[in-house]
Amino acid sequence: MTCSICEAHKNPKEILYENEFWILRKANQNLEGYLYLEVKGHVEFWHQLTLEQFESYGKALHKGTEIVESYHPEKMYMTAIAERVPHLHVHLIPRYVGQTPGIEHIAKATGPGFPKPM
Repeated sequence: MTCSICEAHKNPKEILYENEFWILRKANQNLEGYLYLEVKGHVEFWHQLTLEQFESYGKALHKGTEIVESYHPEKMYMTAIAERVPHLHVHLIPRYVGQTPGIEHIAKATGPGFPKPM
């Protein structure tokens, strides 16, 4: 089975930031500032990460929050689901003024057809 995340990592144009173990890339959604934070190499579960990968995660997450915050959202959510694509990744999801807060926003953002901004 081909992993869409592993395939995306082969395209440097999609990468906004990377360190030794993690990649940040723009999510393919209609929500400005929405990012994916993805482990390099095919890893499916948190318990498979090494201590070094966890330490590196903090630095990549810090960079991701800086990028998301540059869009000035009202709030930023983070979630790791990895059901549709079994490759460890975290969604960094901005929520802007006027958007429905909470789980409903996360469901819309991570699901198909997030409404285009007006």
